[in-house]
Amino acid sequence: MTDSPSSETAPDSGSTATRASPRGEARRKRQLEVAREHFLEHGFAATSINEIARQAGGSLATLYRNFGNKDGLFLAVMQQEAQTVWSVMDHEANETRSVEEALEDFGMAMLALALAPELIRLFRGLAFESGRNPQLGKLFLDNGPKLTRQRLAGYLSRQVAEGHLPSTGLGQEPLAAANLLTGMLLNPLHVDALLGCPPDTASPEQLRPHVRRCVRVFLAGFGAS
Repeated sequence: MTDSPSSETAPDSGSTATRASPRGEARRKRQLEVAREHFLEHGFAATSINEIARQAGGSLATLYRNFGNKDGLFLAVMQQEAQTVWSVMDHEANETRSVEEALEDFGMAMLALALAPELIRLFRGLAFESGRNPQLGKLFLDNGPKLTRQRLAGYLSRQVAEGHLPSTGLGQEPLAAANLLTGMLLNPLHVDALLGCPPDTASPEQLRPHVRRCVRVFLAGFGAS
């Protein structure tokens, strides 16, 4: 059951009101940690914002001030999850790492998150809840998968601009290219996991050949050598 109206507009998760002091920021971080555990374990609908406030410490009013409502808290958790995947790309300035290596690291991080049992449970719950509340599905997509694809498109655009990838072919459509790569990486593994048939080979060592093949096919589509 939702503890607060989920139809309210969620505030910017980076609101300055939550960053007034180190203590306030530490409390906000703790609230996010507890919320992540609850959303991933119980799903959106069964997560109680009152229980999150109780376990995180502090008042319910503080949690509302930081995130606005349950949707705002969920948004912040999804943005954090997307950043977790993207953090492996934050080292792109490292000149010793090729585009192929960077994309392989990205693929491994994305699959590690997407195939995690707790996230699979969340996906299933969201698929059900979104039928009754389409805005919830949009909230998840815009601040999780779609955000990740947009940032990947930005990375690919920079590589084209810097001459590390050809500007022809896929280089002319970075967002389409990002959609293609993420789709190649996820299928069929993610669909299988959603339907209760997770891959038998889910360890990093066993997933890496799949990721490497996807990246190489992808770069060949770019026309990269």
